[in-house]
Amino acid sequence: MKLKLTLTALAALTFTAQATTISVNFVETSGGHPNQLLAATTFAGIDSQSNWNNAPTPNGTQALNNSAGIVSGASVSWSSGGVWGDGDANNDATAGVGNAQLMRGYLDDGGAGADWTVSTIPYDSYTAIIYYSTDAAGGLYRPITVNDTEYSTTGTKARYLGQPNWDATNSITVTGLTGDLVVNNLARDGANRASIAGFQIVQVPEPSGVALLGLAGLAFIFRRRK
Repeated sequence: MKLKLTLTALAALTFTAQATTISVNFVETSGGHPNQLLAATTFAGIDSQSNWNNAPTPNGTQALNNSAGIVSGASVSWSSGGVWGDGDANNDATAGVGNAQLMRGYLDDGGAGADWTVSTIPYDSYTAIIYYSTDAAGGLYRPITVNDTEYSTTGTKARYLGQPNWDATNSITVTGLTGDLVVNNLARDGANRASIAGFQIVQVPEPSGVALLGLAGLAFIFRRRK
């Protein structure tokens, strides 16, 4: 009886202890381009989540909610040379397609480039996913430094109608991160750009996955005892 109760409690844990994600969408301007603002119920990104935080200015500081719509305790400070957008994504963004809304606006990379820091991240370990967008095809996305290590995309830049989904040509995924997230971009170099549409901070390991492993282990013990 005690073992059955333990299994029941752990099974409940797998449904209640869910990992969360913190997602930020850089927007050209909130007033002039409302189709770039992700609604709380709209899903977008490689780690497809809702409750994105819209950041509608070239520079700023903002407290961040997580994918459950709850205050995360983290905050982001960002700076850039301005904001711009990919007009190719306009129609789908107006139709409410999440990835199009995310690609529609981005931090421009003029001047010193586009940089940001996320402080007091509430996860012991996390993965960062960084999204690029552009209004001009050709050339490359510039390398990016994440917590003092440099990363690059693969392939040439493409506008939304040429690449409406996320892959290694227009996003970077960095695993095994801890502490604050500090991201620095190189400024533009001709056709080579560092225009950032947004980013996600994905909690790992997922508590639900740990609970499932525990449940599997208890089930194995139960079978052995029978």
